Amino acid sequence: MGSVEYDFPVSNNWRAAMFYDGGNAFSSEEFDWKQSVGIGVRWMSPIGPIRADLAHALSDEGGFRLHITMGPDL
Repeated sequence: MGSVEYDFPVSNNWRAAMFYDGGNAFSSEEFDWKQSVGIGVRWMSPIGPIRADLAHALSDEGGFRLHITMGPDL
């Protein structure tokens, strides 16, 4: 699994982001590489960043997914 993300300041406590994710979990010799791209916003709150990301799969049919996370990256 791998990910590339670029985020940049928009205002005082707000940032915008663009990202690409790739990879998959597998238990056999056949590896099906999955890919997705997306955009997001980050609010730098007193308890850590709160993120809202809208992602779209490149390798599967389907629409968009919304991911909301809180706290620092681990």
